[in-house]
Amino acid sequence: MNGDWYPWDEGVNGNTAGQYVQAWRHVHDLFVRARATNVSWMWSPNVPYQGSRALAGLYPGAAYVDTVALDGYNFGTSQSGTTWIEPDTLFAGGLSQLRALAPHKPIVIGETASAEAGGAKNNWISSLVPYLAAQSDVTGFFWFDQNKETDWRIDSSSASSAAFNAALAARRR
Repeated sequence: MNGDWYPWDEGVNGNTAGQYVQAWRHVHDLFVRARATNVSWMWSPNVPYQGSRALAGLYPGAAYVDTVALDGYNFGTSQSGTTWIEPDTLFAGGLSQLRALAPHKPIVIGETASAEAGGAKNNWISSLVPYLAAQSDVTGFFWFDQNKETDWRIDSSSASSAAFNAALAARRR
């Protein structure tokens, strides 16, 4: 909702400021009226970037959100105009904004992955896991394991697969 690549993003298809929050709250309220109490609400913007919508204007509010999340990808040089970005640089600003908007809410990295092009994906993975583990309010992360815009898969190379296994094994100790 804070980008420009989906039809529901503010500023796209004639969507105006505030409509995203109104839609979120409307759907949430429908669930409440239906007494669907087994639903958990996770709000997950993309990491802020130059030109993205401000998160503060898109947050539905504490009464409408159980968990906040952040999506962020290291495109490396896999796309025109993208560069390698380390996990701490990718997530730090967005995590700070989430903490300010939703203090005391659990945080999840809703989607993340790294390209191989432009750097060492295995090193990126080896940095990602301890960086996130050092964030006491980040409770987990989801790896986007698809070959889509680029090969995001954990096992896109034997080095990235080994790094992922080693980083998770180190966390279990």
